[in-house]
Amino acid sequence: MTKVVISFDTEDYVNPLGADGILRTAQVLQSLGVRGCYNIVAWLAQALVKWERTDVLEALKYHETETHSLRHSYHPTICEYTDIEDFDEALRQFRQNEDEALTIIQDILGNDAFYAACPPGDSVSYVARYGYADMGIPIYDGDFLYDAEHGRPVSCSNILCMEYNFSMDCFLNWDKEQILEKIEEMANFDTYIAYHHPQKNAVVEFCDLLNFYRKNIEGEWILSTPLPAETTEEFMDNFRFFIEKLIEDPRFEIVTYEDIAKEYAGENRVIRPSDMPMLQKALAEEFFPVTVPDSFSLSDMMLACRDFLMGKEAHTCEKVYGFLDTPFAISQPVTVTAEEMKESANQIKDGAFLPAGITVGDKKLGPADWLRAAMQIVCGKESATVVPDKWQIDLNQFPRLRDQNLVGSWVHAEDFKDQYISDRSRLQAWTIRLPKGTSRKIFA
Repeated sequence: MTKVVISFDTEDYVNPLGADGILRTAQVLQSLGVRGCYNIVAWLAQALVKWERTDVLEALKYHETETHSLRHSYHPTICEYTDIEDFDEALRQFRQNEDEALTIIQDILGNDAFYAACPPGDSVSYVARYGYADMGIPIYDGDFLYDAEHGRPVSCSNILCMEYNFSMDCFLNWDKEQILEKIEEMANFDTYIAYHHPQKNAVVEFCDLLNFYRKNIEGEWILSTPLPAETTEEFMDNFRFFIEKLIEDPRFEIVTYEDIAKEYAGENRVIRPSDMPMLQKALAEEFFPVTVPDSFSLSDMMLACRDFLMGKEAHTCEKVYGFLDTPFAISQPVTVTAEEMKESANQIKDGAFLPAGITVGDKKLGPADWLRAAMQIVCGKESATVVPDKWQIDLNQFPRLRDQNLVGSWVHAEDFKDQYISDRSRLQAWTIRLPKGTSRKIFA
């Protein structure tokens, strides 16, 4: 059965008419007994109060409300202010803004918990993944990192990353036959997010493109052109038709982000020395996260090896981190002793990014080299020889992450350089996990 989230990027704090789009969708869903998921920009929540739209605020109480950032595409965006070398400072600025966003949304909409955070446009930052996870939010929806073939949530940087699969904005000009064809496609996925910008059933232009494209507009904000009433009616007819068909079809279950978060929360993941031969074999076959006997990232396995070399009997998986700099990798075979490996283990810290290089005796190993050597020692060898091999997972399994380059994206200013965001996003691939017991591959 395909689990479907009906999600809304609820972001227009410029046009009062945009609030009508929120109200229309919220009322249709409630009339059908369906909870939608409204990702709310905090500045919009404040605008709804300013516009005295108590009808919208009341309608949203039936639905799930999550965060869509403090101010969306108003500059500086999340990527713009986190694109700095100092991760701690980037995280501090992120938390200052996004903690404020949660407080605003909570005060106005009454949230007692948040289960998802949605990035504004293409402003997807590795800092945001870690930051939202630290804030206790389990899902990053609309991410660049996802399982494009199956729709499985992918854990990275301690948060579940999910793709926006399909924009219901298309219903503005689709017919019902096209909607039925899309529903057939959806049945091939494990989870699926159908999303809509509710302002788009009320106004023609996105407020961002009129007011924040490349830079913040000076003076009065520009209001978008209202949609003709008949166009809105056609959209709402298609929207209702789509939801009704999903309800009627036993292949689908409409869920919320909270449902998905609870499904994947699971029990504690524990690695024991007895698991190491199986994990060693799996990494020898493919240097990629494993899903048996449980869901383990490369960072999980590295920390487990650290613990076993230090004499611990089990490793309970907790928060993991990737790299801030490109890791070192050996260029010729290196042999290390068990004693040297045990002494080197204290260079790997909990709650910190992994070292780009590790000193072992009088030699230097890259993290992938160290992991392979550690596995040999944990499996009982008195010395380990490692040879040059890949240090990164196969990013072809995540093509949008592989190719990520945010320069020129509509949501960012002209002078945005993407000096760190995209490269460091790839360097967090050691934290990636797929669900337990599922295929290790995405693309065959």
